[in-house]
Amino acid sequence: MNLTADLGYRFQPYVSLAASASYNDIRLPQPWGKTTFWLVGPRFDFTFTNKLYLTTFVQYNEQQKNMNINARVQWRYKPASDFFLVYTDNYLPNSGQIGQDVPGFLSVRNRALVLKWTYWWNL
Repeated sequence: MNLTADLGYRFQPYVSLAASASYNDIRLPQPWGKTTFWLVGPRFDFTFTNKLYLTTFVQYNEQQKNMNINARVQWRYKPASDFFLVYTDNYLPNSGQIGQDVPGFLSVRNRALVLKWTYWWNL
């Protein structure tokens, strides 16, 4: 069983806010058994111009005890051609064993900074 709820609002023309929650109840035959977990997260979209965008997404996965933060800057320099700069950060509950501690309750699992360039060849 899966129950999902989404809520969003757009402040025209620049900002879009959204939140989602998903409850999962999975029942499998033995030896796997039953598990239940939540996925929750807000999303923020900012449109600076018709060619420059920022999207930020946060998600908490109760089953994996993982929190992910993802921020993407997109520059559309010509139609169907984009440059992306993406930063992602994953955290685990603070166990004192993995990565550096974030003040409070989380430990860094992994981080990445990615560049992506796309170009549309109109042949």
